Formats: sequence, C-alpha cells, structure tokens
Amino acid sequence: MANTTIAKTPQSGVKLKTKRRSPGREVWERLKSSPLAMASLAGVLLFVFIGVFADVFYSYDYAIKQFPLEKLLPPGTPGHLLGTDNFGRDLLARMIHGTRTALVIGIVSSFASVVISAILACLCAMFGGIVDNIIMRIIDVISCIPSLVVALAICAALGNGIPQLIVALLFSSLPMHVKMFRSVALTVSKMEYVESAVALGGKPWYIMVRHLWPNLASIIIVNGTAQISMSIMMGATLGFIGLGVKAPTPEWGTMLSEGLKYMMRNQYMVLIPGIALALAALFVNTFGDCLRDAFDPQLKGKA
Repeated sequence: MANTTIAKTPQSGVKLKTKRRSPGREVWERLKSSPLAMASLAGVLLFVFIGVFADVFYSYDYAIKQFPLEKLLPPGTPGHLLGTDNFGRDLLARMIHGTRTALVIGIVSSFASVVISAILACLCAMFGGIVDNIIMRIIDVISCIPSLVVALAICAALGNGIPQLIVALLFSSLPMHVKMFRSVALTVSKMEYVESAVALGGKPWYIMVRHLWPNLASIIIVNGTAQISMSIMMGATLGFIGLGVKAPTPEWGTMLSEGLKYMMRNQYMVLIPGIALALAALFVNTFGDCLRDAFDPQLKGKA
C-alpha cells in the first residue's frame, strides 16, 4: 500500500487503486521522452560495448604488434581498415583497445572521486566543527591549484601508467565535488527527520547511510556522469604531453601525439583518434545534461 494511491471516479464513485511510480521510474520515463537523451545514451552504450568486448574484435597483442613493412598505410588498405601508424600498428585495433583504456580511466577515476567526495561531505555535515574545518581547509588548498596542474604534478611524481593516471584524476576533481556535495549534505542535515534521528540516538554512520546518501544520490549520479567526460578528456591531455599511460598501451591522447608529426601527409592519424575523443565527450556530456534535467524536481510530471 505504500506505493499506491486511491483515486475516486466522479461518475461511479468507485475507488480505484493506482500504483505510484518510483523516483527511478519517473527519471527513466523523462529520459525516454527525450530523443536527444536516447540518442546520447545509445552513443554511450556503443562506446561501452566496444570497450568491454575489445578482445572479441582484436586481441591486445595485435593492437601493439608492429609490422615494419606496413608503415603509414592509408585507411581502406586490405587488412587494415583504418590504416596503420608510423610503427606499422593497425589503427583500428588500437582505437578499439584505446576505447577500453579511456573508459577504464574515466569511469574508475570518476566513481572513486564522487564516492570519496560524498563521504567527506557527509562527514562535514554530520560532525561539523573541527572535522569540517580540517577537511574544507585541505580542499581549499587543493582548489587553489588548477586541476590540470594537480594532475600533472601527481603524474610527474608517480610516473606513467593507468593506476597513476586514475589517482591523479581522482585528486584533481575532489574539490569541486566535495564543495557541491557538502552544500547539499548540510541542507539535508538540518531537516527535521535527521535532527529527530540524532535526538533518538542514531549513530552518525547510520544517519549518513540512511538519510544523507539517499538525498545525495541524484547529484552523485549527475556529477559522476559529467566527470567521466572530463576525466577522459584530461586523461587524453596528459597522454598527449607524455604523462599518460605507458607505451605501447593504446590510448587516444598518445595516438594524437604520435600522429601530430605526420599530420601534413597522413591526416588520418590525427583525425581518427580526435573524432573518437570528440564523440565520446559529446555523447557523455549530452547524456549527463539530459540526466540532470530528468532529475530536476521542477520537471516532474512533464514526462
């Protein structure tokens, strides 16, 4: 009965039970009503499909294998649909495995960043005082430095590699999320039902999990989706300047950097990873915007 409402028909006076839609169902219905949201979701799922099943299309060994006699072959060459690079490596295989690299970097770093940020924000809201001051002063210090510079410093200190890149992107995005989540958590912590739970002796961790996290869920999802696009772009930027993943791991930013030397004669070496990077950012950003609109309480009932 908790998810049902009673409606009375004016003609017969008969009471009918109508099932209430859950918040998640309402969000999905609003997304389905938007062609732009569905198109961007299809694009995101396509990239995810390619990344997950990369080994089905080409083995990783083939993506890094060099063919010295087949260097700089143009797209459309038999056996090399997108051509080869300056080492004779198949570009299509490297693009497919580069998709997996970009998704791992973007999704893992974004997920870790929003989860840690939400925990820190809840700690600030629940304990306040010295805990809030310590956390926010550290965040203020980090936020004084541009996020790209923070990522550069961490990568320079830790070295090249996917784990190092994930750590760098995680820390560089913490300040933005912590400040945003903290403002919402502070508002929720002042609600009457939260104050009642505290008065009744509820443990801080129970209140955080039971009351604060559910109220932060929508903003975590929206911010996490937007952060994926930012992490993919920043990861490619670091790869472009040589602080990304280790060679010969396929990665779009590194492929752009390698193709830059041959751009005048072999434009495809820059265009192919550049277009993939632009499309990935476009699809994820567009879906993130549509997701934010779907979670907007002011749009309820317009699905």
